[in-house]
Order: sequence, then C-alpha cells, then structure tokens
Amino acid sequence: MFFLKYNLPMGKAVLIYGGTFKDRVETLRKEGVLHIENSGDPDLLIVEKEEDKKSIGIASSRKVKKFLQEKPLNKEKKTVVIANSELMTTEAQNALLKILEEPPKYAELFLLSKTENSLLETVISRCVKKRAFPSEEIEREDSGIKKILNMNPGQRLDKAKEISETEKEETVEIMEKWVRELHATSPGTVTAVRIKKILQTKKTLEETNVNQRLAVEALLLNL
Repeated sequence: MFFLKYNLPMGKAVLIYGGTFKDRVETLRKEGVLHIENSGDPDLLIVEKEEDKKSIGIASSRKVKKFLQEKPLNKEKKTVVIANSELMTTEAQNALLKILEEPPKYAELFLLSKTENSLLETVISRCVKKRAFPSEEIEREDSGIKKILNMNPGQRLDKAKEISETEKEETVEIMEKWVRELHATSPGTVTAVRIKKILQTKKTLEETNVNQRLAVEALLLNL
C-alpha cells in the first residue's frame, strides 16, 4: 500500500526528474512521498508504457481520468504515478492537462521524467518540481565505461550480466551516461565508433523485445 506524505496544492502534480528511473523511484520513497507495502492498492494507479509500444498514448490518460472519477476506497486520497512520462504523446499530455486543471480534491499525481523539460510547458506549469539525484551506485556506473574498456572478455560478460539485471529503462540510461562520458573525455575515431555501437544497442533495447542480457553482452564484447 502507498502511504503519501505530500500535501499538493489544488490542481498540482509532482514532476520528479533527473537521474535514472531507479533514482526517480527512490526519490519518491526517500522524500516520504510514498512507501510501497502492497502493489495491489486499489487507490493506486501506475501508468507505464506497454511492452510493444514506443509511447504512452491518450488511452492511458483516459484510464487516469476514469480512475480518478471514483472516490478512494481505503484512504483519503487516490494516487496516480506515471512512469517515464516523457514518453507521453502530445495528445496524451493535453488530455492529462485537463485532469490537472480540475482534479478531484482527493487526487495526487506523480510524473517521473528523464529531464525537467520533457513535457509540454502547460503540463510542467501545473507541477511541483523535484529533482532526483543519482545514487552512489549509479555514479560509479556513470564512470564505469573506461573500466569496462580495460576488462578482459570474461569480466565484460560478468559486467553485462550485472547491468542486464536492472530494468530495461535503467540499462538504457546507463548507456546514455556512457555516451556522455565518452564525448567528454575521449575524442577520436575509435570513440566515435564505440558511441555509434552504444547508440545502436540503446535503440534496439528501446524499440524491440530483444533479450536484454544478450544485447548488452554483444555490445560490451565489441566495444
């Protein structure tokens, strides 16, 4: 069950941005925004991108609207968490905006996004912003690409196993960090080739149902 300790102004939602997906979820917990004890809470709705789709469409916003039309069953408030809200289509965001403009008194919404400005300005203006800072674990991973390049094949396979055990969204964000690190510290043709390979694997993970571990293994063995 989610216990919320965030008193939102009328018509407001919380936009949690930055870090990795894991960091954003941890921010919800560390700030006392919510605590998960039972994912079967009838007063909680988590909106995520469907496995076979690239975006979050208007159907999800309609689902949120329908969910909030019914009063809470067990608590004083009903909670909506939209994971990866940056993937919402313009149509979906406009539909969500209508909900934010006239929300029920018992409604609380939390939007998780990669960056501060990934959503429409009209939606952002309705949100209380909260930045998620990278955890120490992710910070180590951020600087880990150089270590990986110095690993032997066996060590790279072990690292691939470790990385692939995270959520796909987190793996993608780790790859984005690798690209930024390489851009900043290792200019040259070899680096350009490595960046291209990382981006190709990232795109494959985002757009297909490829086996995550096999994709990461293939990437690390060929960097």
